Amino acid sequence: MPSIHKLQLATFRNIAQEALVLAPGVNLIAGENGSGKSSILEAIYFLGLGRSFRNTQQSPLIQHGMRACSVFGELSDGITLGASRSLDDAPKIRVQGEKAQSSAELAKHLPLQLLNAEAFRLLEGGPKTRRQYIDWGVFHVKHQFHNHWREFQRSLQNRNILLKRRAPEAELAPWTQEFVRHAKEIDGSRSAYLSAFLPFLEQMLARLIQVDELSLRYIRGWNEEEDISLVLEKGLQRDLGFGYTVAGPQRADLKIRVGAENACDILSRGQQKLLVSAMKLAQGAFLAQQSGQQCLYLIDDLPAELDKENRVKVCSLLRELGGQLFLTGTDQDELLEIIRRSNYELQECKLFHVKHGRISSQDMPARQVPEKQ
Repeated sequence: MPSIHKLQLATFRNIAQEALVLAPGVNLIAGENGSGKSSILEAIYFLGLGRSFRNTQQSPLIQHGMRACSVFGELSDGITLGASRSLDDAPKIRVQGEKAQSSAELAKHLPLQLLNAEAFRLLEGGPKTRRQYIDWGVFHVKHQFHNHWREFQRSLQNRNILLKRRAPEAELAPWTQEFVRHAKEIDGSRSAYLSAFLPFLEQMLARLIQVDELSLRYIRGWNEEEDISLVLEKGLQRDLGFGYTVAGPQRADLKIRVGAENACDILSRGQQKLLVSAMKLAQGAFLAQQSGQQCLYLIDDLPAELDKENRVKVCSLLRELGGQLFLTGTDQDELLEIIRRSNYELQECKLFHVKHGRISSQDMPARQVPEKQ
């Protein structure tokens, strides 16, 4: 699986201009809070998905006083990716120097898993976050899924426009038929993915955390006993009243529970962090098994999110999974200790230090640092 070999950033947040040669294994990024270390992860995320994990607005990505920002990556297999934004134009995405039609073209070359403080919205947030989690997995293992998802969104949008202006049923019918066709494909793909994926999650959970009565249940977005076409037919007057389509894959969810309660209401913060870590790593493991493709893992400030022993558990699993790893933290020695205890070889690693938006590459220590007491 290709890794990012070279990464170039220009006027991206507080980073003016940097060119980095990265390790195919572990890249440790140390720096004080606010120094710009998380911006490196954000730039990689932007390169892989064409958007930020922190803000959907374009202006915060662009360095103050500048009109555009860009990220360029050269992968180890020679593929080049580029993503840029400006104040005056739509985002631009390029693969091999050619304009790409959508961010999906970036994502297929650079599958990313992000673990940061916001990742825990997977448990606490709304259904959209969990739908995105499922759809990430389906997208990377079922090639036609993105086409169905895109056409479904188009049919949903047009159907809702017609519902809002209470169009006659004859006008609605073509878009309803398209909606139904793609809804069935999406639902079938999601269901099949989760059935195959859940055993991988169980294996990952067994390595990280024991939670009695933990369950994950897929909710398709309409009555499971009825065909979606019948649901829409019976609910037409309701949809006309609301001005939008009430039932369908756009309402799907993944119920994560402990017993009869939502997991986020039962588990401690530490347990939630381990559960989300297991969910993210399990997706990477499943992708590798299904396609032979490895994820890139972006771990933002792992020491702040987990206690010492669990940091080592997570990083040990990451070492077993393979794939390029980017790990940030404020304490360089602490990062090195985590890597050492996770049985990484220091020759596999590169160390970067970030200060006031400037990035310097540092030599790895000649010998492993002693474990902190």
